[in-house]
Amino acid sequence: MKRCILFLIVILSASSLCFSQQWMTSFDAAKRIALVQDKFLFVIWEDAALIPYPVIMNDAKGNEIVFDNMFDHQEINQIIWEYFVPVKLSEDLYGKLYDQIKDTRNRSYIAQFEDDNIKIMDVNGFILNRSVSPEAYFNLSEFISRYALNTSFLKAELGNYAEHKDFNSAFRLAFKYMDYAILVDEKLRKDVINMANMYLDNADKYVLQSDVNDKNNLTNKSNLLRLSQDLIRNRPGKVLRQLKKYDGSETDETNEGLLAFLYYTAYQLKNDKKDAEQWKSKVSLVNLRKAELITNLHL
Repeated sequence: MKRCILFLIVILSASSLCFSQQWMTSFDAAKRIALVQDKFLFVIWEDAALIPYPVIMNDAKGNEIVFDNMFDHQEINQIIWEYFVPVKLSEDLYGKLYDQIKDTRNRSYIAQFEDDNIKIMDVNGFILNRSVSPEAYFNLSEFISRYALNTSFLKAELGNYAEHKDFNSAFRLAFKYMDYAILVDEKLRKDVINMANMYLDNADKYVLQSDVNDKNNLTNKSNLLRLSQDLIRNRPGKVLRQLKKYDGSETDETNEGLLAFLYYTAYQLKNDKKDAEQWKSKVSLVNLRKAELITNLHL
């Protein structure tokens, strides 16, 4: 699908478009539509949208076509709507949204949040891309080709978190994003893993704020899932070193399964068949398949 994105620009430019859907201005409505349509949000601050935003598009032959302002062209608008839900974010929301991230996100994330560039967000407002503003013309073809993702794989967990924010909903969505990182293009993998980690950060926050009795077990669950990113990045040695520090004395059934998966996959990546076999019987069929997918990433 991605190879076809935007490269119809010449045809679209030559056509007579009598209607072009406008960018949304309600953030909440845009998030609801994105969830239904299995899309990410294509977001820019409303004041930034008042300034010309020069972009480059590529035609079917790879030739670059320059547009002085992407907001002036209905054909560009139509293409953005095809793969995203575009929204101009009200400046009035800045304070509220900033308060939600100021104590939990790093400087690069906050810089991306505050910048005038395009932000790709999920339906809960988490930013996927970590790019800086273009100095001159921005290659919109490459950008959309990279981030035009279908979120149906994440749909249930995205919706659950939107409806009710607690440890379980945050952890399950982080888990799903970590699985998603295995499936996406290598260029996107780091961004998707970062999304998983942000939801894990929120899960940890909910544990601290709750009065549940098994806080240690929930914290262990979160920490074990974080190790999955090092498997995806082909760092089995680091995973095994961290697992040696893990106290499994209070491990529940869910954590036991995750622990077995981490050991088995790490040994598989190290091509240590003997040690991997010792853990294989404890790994579910689903996780065996996941371990195979991770291993295949690094063949």
